[in-house]
Amino acid sequence: MKSRLAIAILGLTAFASHADIYKSVDEDGHVTYSNIPAKGAKKLNIEPLTTLPKPHVDSSGLKVDSQTQKMRDETRYRILSEELASEEGRLQESRQSYLGSGTDEAKARRAQDDIALHERNIEALKREISNMK
Repeated sequence: MKSRLAIAILGLTAFASHADIYKSVDEDGHVTYSNIPAKGAKKLNIEPLTTLPKPHVDSSGLKVDSQTQKMRDETRYRILSEELASEEGRLQESRQSYLGSGTDEAKARRAQDDIALHERNIEALKREISNMK
């Protein structure tokens, strides 16, 4: 009796999790997918997806010795420092471009956008470097 009830519950759960998918295209050509039918939408026949459990990964073999990790950290610090110096140089170039834009508003706006981008990149790089210490 209990096994029949369990089978019935599993069957209803599987049925309830299945949803119809509808595809509609508006007059501008934008495609919309929804589980709610709309005027002019076509029901799609989609086969159920097979799901697999997450594989177990044994992390015991993934450890590295302290010397290797130290070398990796030094390499990462060097790369971030070089990238920081490059970004600071590009920031200076963008500031020069802004100063040289004169009355060209489009050029000045592009330079301002570049300045903001480089400033954000510099802050992110500084944050990454400070997280390493």
